[in-house]
Amino acid sequence: MALGDLTVKEQNVYTGRGGKQYYVAAGTAINAGEPVQVRALGQQINSAVEPMLTSGPDQTAHLMVGVAATTATNTTSATGVVTVTPVNSAIVYLVAPDVAATWNTQAKYDALVGARVLLKNSVTVGSTPTSGTYTLLASDSANNGCVVQPLDISKYPGKVAISFREGCNYLA
Repeated sequence: MALGDLTVKEQNVYTGRGGKQYYVAAGTAINAGEPVQVRALGQQINSAVEPMLTSGPDQTAHLMVGVAATTATNTTSATGVVTVTPVNSAIVYLVAPDVAATWNTQAKYDALVGARVLLKNSVTVGSTPTSGTYTLLASDSANNGCVVQPLDISKYPGKVAISFREGCNYLA
């Protein structure tokens, strides 16, 4: 797990203060700055959220709740809560690339602006959700839930700017 894998670069709307609170199951670590999802479509949201799966979000699954604004208050033996900033395509986040060499010149970066890509979790989220370090993959596909945004890489070295597609939202 890594605190602050995703940080806000800019937001074009007033999103309020903090976001919404969700339950987190005992033993499920979620840190501020990590993407958060529900386990399955139709799941009762009060049954708990978890760290986003590896290689997500996928807008055909509609599982993403948003990005954790706080670290979850749960423990290994007790449930807790986490405050989540909901999916909002007007918010631009910064994230580290999975392969730095793919994004290491302005020309390479600019060639990927608009690409629909995925976040990679360094830990596979299985039956016991575990957060890991999130990085950005570079392969474009129609259902991928992150869109690469323009960025001056000299101002933000080692980072990629992304927004989440509204179709990833569990409310979609």
